[in-house]
Amino acid sequence: MWRVGTIRYAAIILIGLFIWCFAAPSSWGATHVISAPDERMDLSQWHPLEDGIITLDGPWEFYWKQLLEPADFADSHISEKAVIVTLPAQWKSYRINGQPLSNEGFATYRLAFPLSGAAAAGPLGLYINNIASAYKIWINGEPMKGNGTVGNDRTRMVPRSYPQVVFFLPSSGDNEIVIQVSNDVQRTGGIWEQIELGDAGDISAQHRNRVMVWTFITGCLLLMTVFSVFLYLFRKQERAALWFGLICLAICIRSSLLGESYVYVLFPELSWEWGVKLEYLSEIVTIISLAAFVNKQYPRDAIRRLFPIFAVALSAFAILVLATPAIVYTKLMVPYIIVLLLPVFVYVMYIYVRAALRRRMGSRINMIGFSGFFLAVIHEVLYYTGFLPFGGLVSFGLLFFLLTQLMNLSSAFTKAMTESESLTSQLQQVIASQEETIKERTSSLQQLNDRLEQGNRELIRIENVRSALLAEVYHDLSTPITAIKGFSKAIHTAVIAEEEAPLYASRIYERSLMLEKLIDNVVELSQLKTGEVQFQFVATPLVPFVRQLSFRYATEAAASGIALHWVEPAIPLPPGKELLVVIDRLRFERVMDNLVANAVKYSPVGGSIRIGMQFRPEPQANRGQAAIYVADSGIGIPEAELPHIFKRRYRIQGTDQSRSGSGLGLAICSEIVARHHGELSVSSRLGEGSEFTVLLPAAVGELAKGDEHEHVHTAH
Repeated sequence: MWRVGTIRYAAIILIGLFIWCFAAPSSWGATHVISAPDERMDLSQWHPLEDGIITLDGPWEFYWKQLLEPADFADSHISEKAVIVTLPAQWKSYRINGQPLSNEGFATYRLAFPLSGAAAAGPLGLYINNIASAYKIWINGEPMKGNGTVGNDRTRMVPRSYPQVVFFLPSSGDNEIVIQVSNDVQRTGGIWEQIELGDAGDISAQHRNRVMVWTFITGCLLLMTVFSVFLYLFRKQERAALWFGLICLAICIRSSLLGESYVYVLFPELSWEWGVKLEYLSEIVTIISLAAFVNKQYPRDAIRRLFPIFAVALSAFAILVLATPAIVYTKLMVPYIIVLLLPVFVYVMYIYVRAALRRRMGSRINMIGFSGFFLAVIHEVLYYTGFLPFGGLVSFGLLFFLLTQLMNLSSAFTKAMTESESLTSQLQQVIASQEETIKERTSSLQQLNDRLEQGNRELIRIENVRSALLAEVYHDLSTPITAIKGFSKAIHTAVIAEEEAPLYASRIYERSLMLEKLIDNVVELSQLKTGEVQFQFVATPLVPFVRQLSFRYATEAAASGIALHWVEPAIPLPPGKELLVVIDRLRFERVMDNLVANAVKYSPVGGSIRIGMQFRPEPQANRGQAAIYVADSGIGIPEAELPHIFKRRYRIQGTDQSRSGSGLGLAICSEIVARHHGELSVSSRLGEGSEFTVLLPAAVGELAKGDEHEHVHTAH
């Protein structure tokens, strides 16, 4: 009785200690504001390959309630209003005019730092950990990939928070990082985890290693889940195994949402709000399962009347999590920890200590394992409440707890083997019955291996396409960039007369538009080549669809002094029937836009363009090919050039390069038509005009109910 009373007394003291810690005044947290506004981070002596990865602690310029972009800092008065802070830190740890900030709001961070020529010789990488709860980043004025959508209120921002790697080419001398951050959706706000800078290879390796570690942890937990479920299925009286499996599964889900948060990469459609809900719900399931597990493991030492209380209270909080947004329930973390989480863990520890004192089988090892898990949970609690700089140890603590359970399980099986030799023959029968299962699994593994090889070949193909496109992008970008640099230098060095400066500025703008269009076309062609573009195919009546497009193009062509005529096709169709094609309307409009735009571009003023179609039926009268043609009276294409015009970057020799575009339009059209199982061809006579023809599979039929009122979407 004295021992049990001592344990209860220790548990009460422990709970009181945690209440005291979490209820401590906010003045305990350090204020991350530097008093030296002229101080700056000096990386001029840093060598990425020799010194390794560093953290960008600052000092950073901080602009509260302002969303600034790099161009805004051209005004020197902006920097004079900055507050100098260090990272990582939540906004509530900053003070402006002596007043602490709120974790809800928006702000801009700016860091300027010098780099030596050696440090800027190769690409660098930024390892951006969690930023609450959306951010946008620029490096040396260039926008990089951010997370979510930054906004100045809850209606404008879209939260998204998981670690990312950003690679960039640094400059010798001054470099600048600008980060916009907004948070109106949870209790934590700001850059509250480290930002790391290093060589691109080192950053990439670090990201890969971290992903591998978290993948290994979740893989182990998933294996233990499967193992526990099978153990329960084979021995239904082992209810503890089922609860233990739920613990492993819940922690597995939580681990995939934390750390490297790769579940957001695997499932990009998973919203941040539901990700946070899953994080909280998985923790609640873990706590309930843990209490049930220890009750089943040591029923004679458990206090059974407490479990329904725990289950009802935690279920009520789970309903609150499901019914409210994150801004509500995340602010209840400290009460949740004190009122719900800690009592369950203290109760479980109490059961293990009590079982150990009564010398229950495996209780001492269980107590040691759970102590490690308990300490990891305490560490995680202190991390998420801002008392410790790093977290993520819960999964490791659970693995340690798992090892102790495996030790007990191994011991139990060993004793069972030594106590009953009669199980030998039964075990042999079980092994024999498993041979077929092993063959099936081997066959399944072989099939899986074949699929993995196929996927690997597809990845190699995609990588080859990307490499080829990258080489071509370099070639295409060099010309407009060289022109922009030349014109800019001429203006900057005053080589040109002042009255000619607007002309050169206009040329710079034109080259910038050309560069922007080229980049858009390259990205679209890359996505089409690698299969990243998702097509939305819809059964569409072809004649009215193309007719409506032609009427729209006629107005646009007339503005250029060119007459566009729609040639109504003579296709005999039974009453109530349509000539149907299955197309992605938006993408197909992209093809028609490009063909008509080219016809207008290469036709003289006063010329004409004809758009029409034909139906080429197959032996089956209700199927065939639809041929849509765009014919112009323009300059025509030399016969020797016709086999090459659908190639990437190909331009007709001798044409005005200012009119010829990026050379990617027809290649994009060819890819889109190919995805429609069609064919794009051309015929032309020099000086007489060209005719482009799109062949598509078509059928004569009735439009399905519900589709007949669908309208044509116009591509912009």
